[in-house]
Amino acid sequence: MDRCRWFNCALITIGFLFLGACASNPKKEASFISPSAAAVPDSRISINYHLRHNYYLFQMQSGGAGVYTAKSTVNEKVIENRPVSREKYIAFANRVYDFAEKYNGSVATQDDCKSPFTIRMEKAGAVKDVQGCRGSDETGELGKIIREGEILFYSE
Repeated sequence: MDRCRWFNCALITIGFLFLGACASNPKKEASFISPSAAAVPDSRISINYHLRHNYYLFQMQSGGAGVYTAKSTVNEKVIENRPVSREKYIAFANRVYDFAEKYNGSVATQDDCKSPFTIRMEKAGAVKDVQGCRGSDETGELGKIIREGEILFYSE
C-alpha cells in the first residue's frame, strides 16, 4: 500500500511540474521579424512624435506579395511614400523593436512632456504600443532611429 501511494504522489508531482512548464510565460521574441524568415508577415511599424508645433509620422509597412513601403508625413500631409527593400524593412523594424523593448521597460511617461512619441508595432494581428517622451531618451536613440528611417527614402 505504501508503495502504491508513493507512486501516485510521484505521478501527481511530475504532472504538476509538466503543467507548470507548459503554463509559463512564452519566451520573449529576440526580434520583431527574423532576418531568416521565409515570408515576412503582414506588419506595420509607426513612430508618431511631436516636435515644436508639428506632428510627425514615420511608418513602414509590409503587405502581401513582398511589398514593403515607407511613408513620412508632417501634420498629416504625405512628404514621402516609397517602396523599400525587404532587407532594409526587416533591419529597420528590428531596430525599432529593440529600442521599444528597452525603452518600455525602463522609463515612465512624463505628464508635462513637450515632445511625446508613440511607437506602434503591429504584426499578424497583435498590436503593441510604447509611449514616452523624447526628453526621457537620454541617449537620443529615437532621434537616431528617425534619421535612419528618413535616410531609407534616399538610399533606394
